Amino acid sequence: MEVANLDIVFGLITAHLLGDFFFQSDLMVRNKRDAGVLMIHASLVTAVSYLICGIWISWQILVGVLITHMVIDGIKTLSGKDGPKAFLLDQGAHLAALTAIGVYWIPGETVPYWQSIFPFYTKGLLLVTGAILCVRVGGFWVGKTVAPFQKALDNTSEGLPNAGRLIGQLERALIYLLVLAGEPQGVGFLVTAKSILRFGEIKEPGQQKEAEYIIIGTLMSFSWALFIAFATKALLAFL
Repeated sequence: MEVANLDIVFGLITAHLLGDFFFQSDLMVRNKRDAGVLMIHASLVTAVSYLICGIWISWQILVGVLITHMVIDGIKTLSGKDGPKAFLLDQGAHLAALTAIGVYWIPGETVPYWQSIFPFYTKGLLLVTGAILCVRVGGFWVGKTVAPFQKALDNTSEGLPNAGRLIGQLERALIYLLVLAGEPQGVGFLVTAKSILRFGEIKEPGQQKEAEYIIIGTLMSFSWALFIAFATKALLAFL
């Protein structure tokens, strides 16, 4: 794959992640069965893709991203499935479609406009992509995976609204930064600190369900963050 192709592929993937996990509101997600809402969301992702890639004469990006995003999101919405497997399949399909557009449809000699201005353009895109995958995408995947276990909890005591989600995002962000900074041993201190803080929640007898739920969620969150962080670091070394 030529360097220009890598620039385009990373640009398309970064734009997709921004469109799906930052610019897509909960209202859009709930009403995506409406063709108009689906069109608005896909058009927004397409516009972000066009701007980030910076290939101003490329109609392939406009047509390819718009059509593939509408088709893939439409299939997932109509299927009615929203579990972790469906989530990964949906994102994997988007990734495959965007890679195909960047590699096989857009001419290899095409150079993004931003590449001529910012020499670190490709590595910057990779860092942003890794951060979104680690912090935001990981949160959605972990949440969907542990959702069945959450139903088994008594829910007699509730914490701050959305505090658990924010804690998860912060811990994955710290893991991402520690690995990229070459200090992965710091993750061990993070695990210890979280274990001490969580001990107060599960020290009472009869809280086995809560303890198991916390352990499962924490291990999944840490595993996802470590995988994405080390994969990002390996790709950075490759570029």
